[in-house]
Amino acid sequence: MKAALLLSPVLLPALLAALWRMMRLKGNALRRGFIVSGFLCAFLSALNTLLPEAGEISLRGTDLITLSFRVDGIGKVYLMLLSVLWPGAAVYAAGYLRHDENQGQFFFYFGLTQGVLCALALSGNLFTFFLFYVGMALLSAPLVAHSGDKEAARASVEFTVHSLAGAFCVLIGMGVIGALGGSGDFAAGLLTDAQWTGKEGLLLTVLFLMLLGFGAKAGLYPMHGWLPSAHPVAPAPASAVLSGVITKMGVLGVIRVLYQTAGVNRLRGTWVQYALLILALVTILMGSALAFKEKKLKKRLAYSSVSQVSYVLFGLFTMTELGFIGAMLHLVIHALIKNTLFMGAGAIIHQTGKTDVDEMDGLGRSMPWTYGCFALASLGLVGIPPTGGFISKWDLALGALDTGIPGSWVGPAVLLLSAVLTAGYLLTFVIRGCFSGDNETLKGVREADVCMIGPMCVYAALILLLGLFPGGLIGYLQGLAGTLL
Repeated sequence: MKAALLLSPVLLPALLAALWRMMRLKGNALRRGFIVSGFLCAFLSALNTLLPEAGEISLRGTDLITLSFRVDGIGKVYLMLLSVLWPGAAVYAAGYLRHDENQGQFFFYFGLTQGVLCALALSGNLFTFFLFYVGMALLSAPLVAHSGDKEAARASVEFTVHSLAGAFCVLIGMGVIGALGGSGDFAAGLLTDAQWTGKEGLLLTVLFLMLLGFGAKAGLYPMHGWLPSAHPVAPAPASAVLSGVITKMGVLGVIRVLYQTAGVNRLRGTWVQYALLILALVTILMGSALAFKEKKLKKRLAYSSVSQVSYVLFGLFTMTELGFIGAMLHLVIHALIKNTLFMGAGAIIHQTGKTDVDEMDGLGRSMPWTYGCFALASLGLVGIPPTGGFISKWDLALGALDTGIPGSWVGPAVLLLSAVLTAGYLLTFVIRGCFSGDNETLKGVREADVCMIGPMCVYAALILLLGLFPGGLIGYLQGLAGTLL
């Protein structure tokens, strides 16, 4: 029974997606089936996080080639995140794709991707995680290419190439670790002290490659290019989960390697930590600057994701308790914020056909619910209280100062400068949309469908609630940090 419950979030989305495909459902029947599937699978994911003992499944091959599934503290955070974000994306997609002739194909890959993401959250060892990590790259690429035009095809190829290049870096590390006798089990750790001793130089290089490989999916420089290519061409519900969830699977890979296998004590104070901190700060500043300059709304949000996901990586790379807590808080908050922002951008583009921010002045009066949710999410991303973004960024800054590294003040300074740029590229857009004069080209524009507005309102409310009442989540993350540091 426990094993069936454990695997249900992995298998059920794929089975239901295949069932709707075989039944050739169309129109309202397809959308209703897809929404029910999303909520059912989300419920099972949440149930796995609430039960004290959800069991463990292992299908053993060799020491390194073993499929292993279990629920641990980190996995629970991701499963709960999926259980909140995926149903909303399903409802939003039903409204956004209402008149799309290829919506069946989109929903099919969307369902398969949901199952693969749950498998990643439940993976108990490096082999299982790697297997489904590659599966995620292949199954989510059709979401990017959904429109079928040349630009979407190119973006999908770039998305896949970046993902597989990162996976290849991880594979190199797995080969070296396997040759040294490491187990790859997240609970046991990669290598014993005896296996580590005398090979520190090789293993530090290998671990850096692995962390850089997983960082590719999180948009870490220099492997960030797929984000600004994929988001402008992907449908808005795909963009929402790409930024809100799929980039976070790269972060999950970083956590699994850095905190649960190698161990921060082996990397703290080494060149690997310094290099990763520098790359994260460069990515934060670069992404914010490029977003500030960008005129296309969805591409602006894509560059914003490049910057903001590296906030999470920066906190993890500090290898401090406050840095870890701030990183995990920002992971949750950013997922809610980016789902809201991309859904808002999708609603605007869907209703107006406009993609350039300079064409949207005065639109806020015609789409008050969309702009209201967009404004609240923007405040959260800047880090203005009482939104959850303020708390996560505060902890990230304190975690950077706790490292004791010379020049540790540079981290908070970069975060502050990035926040100023974030205010420039988001809040100015909201202000112009709400307070500019009448825009003759937008007369007759109406608010988006309730299926599109509803999820945005729910996520905007959660952004505010997590800022006002963060105690429960912070307490959980403090306990989690105690087991990993």
